[in-house]
Amino acid sequence: MTVSFDTNLRLKLWSIDRARAVMTDVIARCDLCLPSYDDVVAISGLTDPDAIVDHCLRLGAKVVALKLGERGAIVADATQRHRIPAHACRPVDATGAGDTFGGAFVARWVAGDGLLEAGRYAAVAAALSTEGYGAVAPIPRAAQVRAALQA
Repeated sequence: MTVSFDTNLRLKLWSIDRARAVMTDVIARCDLCLPSYDDVVAISGLTDPDAIVDHCLRLGAKVVALKLGERGAIVADATQRHRIPAHACRPVDATGAGDTFGGAFVARWVAGDGLLEAGRYAAVAAALSTEGYGAVAPIPRAAQVRAALQA
């Protein structure tokens, strides 16, 4: 089976020390690691996005898709690394954008897309999801994402 892991750090639920220990262990065991920048900064102390990706790969993640918000994303594995620019949009609410990125990336990855293609698709889906309010209602349909990718 393929295991994906989104860090989703919530310090109201546990201490940073416990979160660091558990998340480090899970990153080492996952196939697809989908960390948010702020989460990995908190658990690793690293601030350089490339160093964060390297850290996750060294721990054992096979694929890393580092979510950088309005700065896009970095997707990487042991043999390739791609910087994915943020897709131009008119954001009104970023709630759920990281989850949209993660879900879209995993869906495209398991459908057979390559790292770059899955990353681009996920970045567009996440950007489009910020153009509405809430975490679920503005998630775009595949046709919307594909149209935006072709525009």
